[in-house]
Amino acid sequence: MGKFVALIIGIDGWEKYTLPLIESLRTYQPDCEIVVIDNGSSTPYPSMDCVHRTDRLCYSAAINTAKKIAGNSDWYVVLSNDVLCTGQFSDHFTDLFDVVAGPCLKEVQGVPYIEGWCVFIHQVAWDVLGGWDENYQVSSWEDVDLTTSAIKSGIDVAHMSALPFVHLDQRQRFTLIDNYWASEDHNVRYFIEKHRVKQ
Repeated sequence: MGKFVALIIGIDGWEKYTLPLIESLRTYQPDCEIVVIDNGSSTPYPSMDCVHRTDRLCYSAAINTAKKIAGNSDWYVVLSNDVLCTGQFSDHFTDLFDVVAGPCLKEVQGVPYIEGWCVFIHQVAWDVLGGWDENYQVSSWEDVDLTTSAIKSGIDVAHMSALPFVHLDQRQRFTLIDNYWASEDHNVRYFIEKHRVKQ
């Protein structure tokens, strides 16, 4: 089973999203360590040991920053802040090793992926992948990339729908920059070029 560290990435929404997520983790999985990235919120998050403020980063860079702060662990739980934990999750990983997993499996343009609002990554898998690719702008396609890279590297990808997490989906990414769809186009083109995907 091992040690778990939750890497929470938040922009604004402290009282509505981030604090309730922290409290839900502490209620259901109190042994899980927590690292929160306040990713350039307009109103800074309160000063707490687990909170670390950064300039605005893309989702991948914020995740990688949180992992560096967290240090060594057995499992990293990547969470966007608009998520709630609804139960203990460590027992789901008793017999798993070297895997990328999550509760939500989707498909885009024929490519399956674990949705990035909740992704469990074993330390071995993280080391093989080298973290999340920071060439993806804002917040899209980095989760498709991570899943695709894991599969290509021979890492197991597990869809675990029973994991006790709920996505509230504030759809914030669409409002983070003036022209979100330009960043989306960039990310799609970068993914296709990187993975030589046929359209």
